[in-house]
Amino acid sequence: MKIGLRTLKTVLAVFVCFLIDDIRQAGVPFYAAIAAVLCVQHNRKDSFKAAKNREIATIIGGICGMGFLIFEKNIYHIHSAIFRHLVLSLMLIPIIKLSVLIKQTQGTFLMCVVFLCVTVTHENDISPVQFAFNRIIDTTIGICTALFINCLSFSLKAGEKSGT
Repeated sequence: MKIGLRTLKTVLAVFVCFLIDDIRQAGVPFYAAIAAVLCVQHNRKDSFKAAKNREIATIIGGICGMGFLIFEKNIYHIHSAIFRHLVLSLMLIPIIKLSVLIKQTQGTFLMCVVFLCVTVTHENDISPVQFAFNRIIDTTIGICTALFINCLSFSLKAGEKSGT
């Protein structure tokens, strides 16, 4: 069983993300690793396209999530879980509309995922805003690592394909 070049680059990019997190000692390396997996593509052009969509979506979803948590923490805390879930679900409408408005529909689902990740899984963090900020940084690390690895020249033996 042969292992393709894209697979090797993906593994290397994820490992580098973990190394960076070991040095950085902040954030969650899982998010950098996910970004690296998604952004290592068959070629540089596709990799940059995926990276751009991922970065824009993460920033927008993260900022929207931070905004919601700041509002909830400082202005009005929603005590009812059902009502909070309804509000979070409805908040997806302006996020989706924004993605259409700025012509970033390829990243719509990622904007929604990041927003929900920030608001649902980290609502009780001591600093949910710090989590959202680190989430954006982690994703950026993964994206930059993937782009760097994908731009390196890897020589293949004659006759090998650079498949997955």
